Amino acid sequence: MGQKIKINKIIIWFPALLWMMFIYYLSSIPTTAITGTSLQRFIVLKTFHLIEYAVLLVLIVLATLSPARSILFSYLYSLTDEFHQYFVIGRSGHFRDTLIDLLGIFIGLIVLQFFKKTFPKLWLYLLHYGKSKKNIKN
Repeated sequence: MGQKIKINKIIIWFPALLWMMFIYYLSSIPTTAITGTSLQRFIVLKTFHLIEYAVLLVLIVLATLSPARSILFSYLYSLTDEFHQYFVIGRSGHFRDTLIDLLGIFIGLIVLQFFKKTFPKLWLYLLHYGKSKKNIKN
């Protein structure tokens, strides 16, 4: 039974971990390929931040079932991501970006609340995916 619980935790966390690896990958490549005016570049790059962290929050909530812990974990990951970018050639880490990430996290929370109210049956299925049927309360 203990082995099944470990496998279930891996299954539940896998999407979030995969998404964090994707964010890490994107943070490892220079942004010089994004062209346009500085305002256009700013809008494109910061929109990426919003989307990345909105999705991360949703995936972590599905894994932890705790919005508060998910917000904290997502923001801590944002801080480490900016620290990582500080060492990448062609990138720079800015505290301001972590605040934009935090905005994305809260947007993810709003989307999650909307999803819960609009698709309650699908939401319940996603919440309990990979968990024992004994632990599911109707």
